[in-house]
Amino acid sequence: MADAFFAGLGGISDAVARFSAAASAGVGVNESGGQALLKAIDTMHDGVTDALAKADRLAQEPPLGTTPAAQVYKPFLATIATDPVQGFIPAMRKFQEDLVTFRADVEKSMATYEEVDQGARQGITKAGGPTLFA
Repeated sequence: MADAFFAGLGGISDAVARFSAAASAGVGVNESGGQALLKAIDTMHDGVTDALAKADRLAQEPPLGTTPAAQVYKPFLATIATDPVQGFIPAMRKFQEDLVTFRADVEKSMATYEEVDQGARQGITKAGGPTLFA
């Protein structure tokens, strides 16, 4: 299950990178689609931020007792949260950074869409077309 979780986060990072490339290439997102994306991004970012604010608890060894098995598991469970390569906390920080990047790219794509749309409206008007878009 943990592998699927981290694979999912990796997939999100890859998708954010592809969207960044598309945004840099001039792909536009309309206002309604962009607002829906921004709302979802903000909701996820708030959740990740809240989880990270409580993450210090995950880095602590849980009170499992003093049995030999507990002595083995306690440091292991804390490591799961903090491991720099595969830990939950570093993965959530990366996800938080990805969401910030994604939000900025969505805003950039919305601006691109608006610029292209505005240019098209002006072109139609200059050509003597209908002024339905004015």
